[in-house]
Amino acid sequence: MRARAAAMGSGAGVLDRPTASRAGAPAPARRPAAPAPAARRPWRVWPGAAGLAAIAALVPAAGLWPARAALLALVLTVPGLLLLGALRVPVAATLRTPVYVVGASLAVVTASGLAVDLLGPPLGVAQPLRAVPLLVGLEAVGLVLLAASAWARPRPGRPGWRAAAVPVRRLWPLALPLAAAAGAALLTGGHGPGLAIGVVAAELVALAAAVVLAPRMSASQLGLVLYGVGLGLAWAYTMRGGSVYGFDITAEYQVMRSTGLAGLWETAHTDDAYGAMLSLTVLPASLHELTGISELVLLKAVYPALFALFPVAVFLVARRFLSPRYAVAAGAFIVVQSYFFQQIPAIARQEIALLAFAIAVAAAVDRRLPRGPRMALAATMGLLLVVSHYTTTYLAIAILACAVVLQLAVSTFRPAPRVSGAVVAALLVTAAGAALWYGPVTGSSSNLADFQERVAARGLQPLPNREPGQGILQSYLQGNTTSAVGAAEYQELAAEDYAKNRPFVIPLPAAEQPRYDLRDSRPAAGQAAAPRVAGALDGAELVIQQAANALAALGALVLALRRRTPPFLRTVALLGLGTLAVLAAIRLSGTAANAYNQERAFLQALVPLAVGLAWIAQAGAGRLGRLRPLAGAAVALVLATILVNTSGLAGATVGTGAGGNLAAEGEDHERFLITEPELAGAAWFGAQVPDDAVVYADRYGQLRLFAAVGQPPRLMLDVTPRTLDQHAWVYASRTNVVDGRARSQNSGRSAVYAFPARFLGDHYDRVYDNGESRVHRR
Repeated sequence: MRARAAAMGSGAGVLDRPTASRAGAPAPARRPAAPAPAARRPWRVWPGAAGLAAIAALVPAAGLWPARAALLALVLTVPGLLLLGALRVPVAATLRTPVYVVGASLAVVTASGLAVDLLGPPLGVAQPLRAVPLLVGLEAVGLVLLAASAWARPRPGRPGWRAAAVPVRRLWPLALPLAAAAGAALLTGGHGPGLAIGVVAAELVALAAAVVLAPRMSASQLGLVLYGVGLGLAWAYTMRGGSVYGFDITAEYQVMRSTGLAGLWETAHTDDAYGAMLSLTVLPASLHELTGISELVLLKAVYPALFALFPVAVFLVARRFLSPRYAVAAGAFIVVQSYFFQQIPAIARQEIALLAFAIAVAAAVDRRLPRGPRMALAATMGLLLVVSHYTTTYLAIAILACAVVLQLAVSTFRPAPRVSGAVVAALLVTAAGAALWYGPVTGSSSNLADFQERVAARGLQPLPNREPGQGILQSYLQGNTTSAVGAAEYQELAAEDYAKNRPFVIPLPAAEQPRYDLRDSRPAAGQAAAPRVAGALDGAELVIQQAANALAALGALVLALRRRTPPFLRTVALLGLGTLAVLAAIRLSGTAANAYNQERAFLQALVPLAVGLAWIAQAGAGRLGRLRPLAGAAVALVLATILVNTSGLAGATVGTGAGGNLAAEGEDHERFLITEPELAGAAWFGAQVPDDAVVYADRYGQLRLFAAVGQPPRLMLDVTPRTLDQHAWVYASRTNVVDGRARSQNSGRSAVYAFPARFLGDHYDRVYDNGESRVHRR
């Protein structure tokens, strides 16, 4: 099939062009003289004008799904191309790093939506976050950017946009996420996990093949493989069920819906960090109104599709310094992490923030960008990061600051610039933007204030989960993760916590009776088909992950100190060392770990560290001599070993069960798959509960309440006889009612136990019951 995805272009794109060897390379041809600016400006203007006109023409037809698909593609590309033109970003740099376009588009849509929201009410527009005002604002900003880009002097001898053409036959990786979505739908409908398991196996093969065959594949196709596999793994989770799938995302969905219904975003969000994030308010409201795509579909499909560009961005950075095989391995190492495809797609605000951070790093180390555009683009992504997610911003500021200090130190004994202008610009703009946005603009800095109070009250709490007799190294490797305890121990911990910190809760005297003591209860685990194989895979993954961490740190250190390291690669290494310092603090300090999830911090750290890891792997392969061809197979085997475990493929085939992407049972299924009867019960609960009531739900029920009504003002998460107030309202989910199981966490310890249905039945009235959810009160 010789059709092309783009109508114009006669061959491979810039990403597909082979690199000439240095030995015997022909002398570069003389650059042709630049055409007169007046002759070039119409060509530079009309594509952008046509894009803006297409958006304006299609918005009235947003009720039709073909128009929605076209609008989404236009809104995520046209504004970004106009901004990159206004920033004087060369076409060649954009073609080699196309994620710039999507990141810049998100920045423009967010900025124009914010401007419309702030200017609308003074101009008499009561609901500025509606289609017409948002379209007017986007078109106005687009025209300003178009005018600015028209005056940019064209760079002679650079490829045009025709070079971006990609053969349709190379788009086959995009079939993987579509198949994954179909597998998730079949699994939700009770048709078994067969297709879902087959798709994961195909994704594993595709990723391994890309590493082995990378020297024979174009950069565009390698990027598409990373994108297709990453999105397929993510959609296998996000497409489960009829509601959002995950923890934070249930509350985020309510924030999105409330902003959309109001048609207005207010700046004041004291003690409301979610409401202060434009990634959850203005941006989705703009995308919804301009494209007609619902907030639910944005969260389940579009945001993961945007975040799937994250490993692609890392790959595009790595390929500037590494061979194709090890560049794609850098991106693949991110794709195979469960944090990437399971955790982050359930945290919408961080999907946008991490993508912005990756693009900021890509811009800061792009030697093809002139100094001015490089600084401007990195700073722009820093601002998008600030308004998208607070803790990702705090971590980015710490990483950038460490890199600046380390570069000053290294430049004293290595031939390196004293500072990187783009890194300094990103640091200053991000820090200043955070200070203004979280402070006087939104008043949402309570999370930072809480962290400071915890440090002042408790210190850094080094290795708080260290058990008696446990070594320091073992405790460090385990990390500051929440540990599981039995029902009896959890019952005592929760009772002590309530007696000390929540004296207003008055339990019933009958709660002390032994017959109401909590009992352990866990989801039934299947019999392992091959327990030795499953155990060997688990052990191999642990060894590989720890070895990769050590090698990534070593790679960053060697590159930072090595005399022959190119300046921009040294900047990547210094950013990697900065992330190591931050990760060590989170790993060692319980206070820091409580403020920011260490798995998510690790994923952010992989932006520079994955490049260092791939570099040291490439350097090691170069010393293998005749065995060097086997290095690609070894790297592919390592990545496949990680993915077969993290994806749940091992659990579904040889182990005791898989996660919610491959199974319709187990902890993930019980916790995150929300049914319509559960939402109906949660909605009834939210409508009936008085504002001053003491409300209870376990961690299963909490998500249903978040999805239906948001967070009740006085929600307690310990549903035990000794912590229930005598006048409590209690919401019970399907897992509580049908499976008889509850899940809670207190004092850094989690427990899964038998739901206290007997105690509630004996002492509380059942005021609502639809078979899958109940409400008790007294």
